[in-house]
Amino acid sequence: MHFQGIAIDGPFQLYNALRRIQAGYRPGVDFQFFHGMGVPYAHYWLYRLLGGGFAGSEMARQLIGTTAYVLVLVVFFGAFARNRQETLCLTVAALVLSWMLKFTVIMFAQIGMLGLRAALPTLLPVALYLARTPRRRAVAGGVVVGVGLLMSTEQGIAALLAYVIASVVVAIRAPRPRERIGEAAATIGLAIITVVTLLTAVGGFSGMRGALRYNFSTVPRDQYWYFGVPPNQFISSWSGGLKTLVAVWPVGLAIAAGMLVSFWYLRCAWRSARAPETEAARRAFALATLALYGVISCGSLLGVLSIAYAQPLWRALMLAGLLEAARWSGARDDRASRSPWLGVSRSLCVGVVVLSVWTLVRVRLVPATLYAAVVHVPRDHAARRIGFVAGGIWPQTLKDGQAIIDAHRGPRGKLPVLWSTYSGWIEARNGLFNPSFDYIIHSLGSDNRRAYVDKFRAVRPALVQTMSPMYSGYEPWLENSNWEFYDELLTWYDVTGSTPWSLYWERRATPAPPPTLLSTIAVAPGASYVALARMPDSVALPASILEVEVEYTVDNPLRWLPLIGASPRYLIGVGGAYNDTPVSLAPYARRTRFLLFASPGQTPSLHFQTFSLLPGASYAPSVVRVYSRPMDERNRTWVMSMLERYTRRTD
Repeated sequence: MHFQGIAIDGPFQLYNALRRIQAGYRPGVDFQFFHGMGVPYAHYWLYRLLGGGFAGSEMARQLIGTTAYVLVLVVFFGAFARNRQETLCLTVAALVLSWMLKFTVIMFAQIGMLGLRAALPTLLPVALYLARTPRRRAVAGGVVVGVGLLMSTEQGIAALLAYVIASVVVAIRAPRPRERIGEAAATIGLAIITVVTLLTAVGGFSGMRGALRYNFSTVPRDQYWYFGVPPNQFISSWSGGLKTLVAVWPVGLAIAAGMLVSFWYLRCAWRSARAPETEAARRAFALATLALYGVISCGSLLGVLSIAYAQPLWRALMLAGLLEAARWSGARDDRASRSPWLGVSRSLCVGVVVLSVWTLVRVRLVPATLYAAVVHVPRDHAARRIGFVAGGIWPQTLKDGQAIIDAHRGPRGKLPVLWSTYSGWIEARNGLFNPSFDYIIHSLGSDNRRAYVDKFRAVRPALVQTMSPMYSGYEPWLENSNWEFYDELLTWYDVTGSTPWSLYWERRATPAPPPTLLSTIAVAPGASYVALARMPDSVALPASILEVEVEYTVDNPLRWLPLIGASPRYLIGVGGAYNDTPVSLAPYARRTRFLLFASPGQTPSLHFQTFSLLPGASYAPSVVRVYSRPMDERNRTWVMSMLERYTRRTD
């Protein structure tokens, strides 16, 4: 009810998709959803029930994200606990630990809605445990995995791989291994049928093909070189990765513990595989799948090293740990002939009470949240009827953006065509849709990226909105990785206004002068860097603006390997200039261009480096061309913002 969120990623990524569904756009054909097409459809019913609009989208996102986390706990413990009282006790314990351990990314609807995307993979063990026959287990597991793949590509694949590994281990030991293998094959087949059927139901045959190609081929192919590079942190080598995991101990500890727990439950599943339909065997198999899923889900860390990606694993470890604590405390009370308290072992009950009190005292956000739920919402939003309120940058953003749009209306007040690299609230308020991908970062793959620029050239929008370099350090990265679009922007557009987070550009009557070739440098074989010419002592703007073109070839003999085959990063570092964001090279391209900002008298240099977990991966630059890029005085705002961004990051 009090929105102060960011202008990029989470909030508007969902809202854009919900608007397109409501307007009749076809999923997989007219639009894609980065994490999985099931996410917007999981929110759509509540979005419409709450009246639509951005308020409906944001409330649906927050309510479903938070509720899903609690429901996962209730359903999981409801399946494995001895009674309802123990289910309630373990759920409270899990919530308390989640607050203490700051599982905020999966507890709430933050960027990427990771908690919702990881919900079904976390509940896969419930389906495997409760199904008492191979046929029921195949049906339940196949449906859960299939819907999980629809909701999240990487989380669904992690769950599927975990199930396959656990099934192979059990099949080796089982008295009838062919039956176990047949059950696993049926589960996988039903999962594929489920995801294909659901995608076809919402997008038709073309939509199904488009969504599968985008989420299971295009996105993974660009995950490493595009997203997993500076300013994001990434694992550059095996030795460096081990050091990083020690330094970022919440990630390293989770992986180490996850591997130990996975081995333990696989051992239990192996030992009980001779009697596969007993409760002990089903429990061991289900929990082995849970632990393995948690570990495999950390494969996202190979793309971007973020603590958030370890939280599904931490949740899996917490769930398994609480189940074992409940078993241990129950057995301890039985040995001591102590009766339970309200159906819950005394040790567990006391432990949960102590943890709850400690959390209320130590975690400041808990009392604030309780106050909001018990006092603020009923008093202000229910009794006083205070509605959805925008704060932070948004009042000024909407005011400034609307003024710019209104100033560019055509005859009879016709709205101008607006193209935004990050579409959002201003488009929705004016009933506009971005002519291509709502976010430029989602135009992945060489074909989509080329189509994005071709559409931009064909549409010739009157206005373009880009992220201000001072709003986020990701803007320089965005320009480096999508230079063909920004080249077209600087050729045909001048800055006409700004908001607290963005710049608005208007189309010129004539194009800007083209870049002028200054020098061509042949790069010697094996060279790790080249020096460019010294910059003039005086320039019109505070910096010389160069456009650099590099031709290169990539060699990666192990690119066919799943998961890590596309993991090498091919970077060009810049020295002797303002730029401090390396340029990442697409492994399937042969040429790249980017801007270089240099002070008078500086001598810029380019440094060529490959970071890889695979042997033999490298790239070889062959030619460097340097151009002088003329810049219109009206674009000084953008130039100064870029220089200030670089200077602040350096400082």
